[in-house]
Amino acid sequence: MIVALARDAKREAETANERRVLVLAGDRDRGLDAAYDAIEAVTGDGRESVSIVSTREGFRFEEHRPRSADDLLGRTREVVVLDCHEQFVPNALGRCVGAVDGGGLLVLLTPDLDDWPAIRDRFDDSLAVPPYELDDVTGRFRERFVGTLRSHPGIAIVSLGEGGPEGDAIKRDGLTGSGGDATAESTAQATAESTAQPTAPPSATFP
Repeated sequence: MIVALARDAKREAETANERRVLVLAGDRDRGLDAAYDAIEAVTGDGRESVSIVSTREGFRFEEHRPRSADDLLGRTREVVVLDCHEQFVPNALGRCVGAVDGGGLLVLLTPDLDDWPAIRDRFDDSLAVPPYELDDVTGRFRERFVGTLRSHPGIAIVSLGEGGPEGDAIKRDGLTGSGGDATAESTAQATAESTAQPTAPPSATFP
């Protein structure tokens, strides 16, 4: 399921020369395993074109810590995996998005999307400067971000089952059509408006 979804997203990204996003929501270990499957499906053994941003270590791909994601600046990658468990740094998200080449894939590993806005991690702890405490840090950014993931075109979401792959569920496939249906529709409308012949109001007079 995830392999086929990753291939479809990558194929559409290449056709449109755009980025696509694959969200793997649920258990962290299951998400990492699924991310490996997705990477192998779309790159083969293209280790040199893949980066993983995570607080964990020991991957066979290029690694970065969330706080050092600036190392991706000025570079492009075919696939970037951002592990949002434990320490979700908004700036790291921006660096990862910018590093994905046209036709590439951004893979996000997240907690369950319904639960995520209420979760506090190491990044939130860094924001709790005295006299404030961790409980004073809100989850508004995560809440807005989850809403974007669920509504923006080009973002596929898989809910990872607790019992294994047989419990996985595709919440949205993120496909927009080979050229992007939304883009094609807006372009067609703009073209129609630009080519329409102007009409004079009924009461218009001319010298």
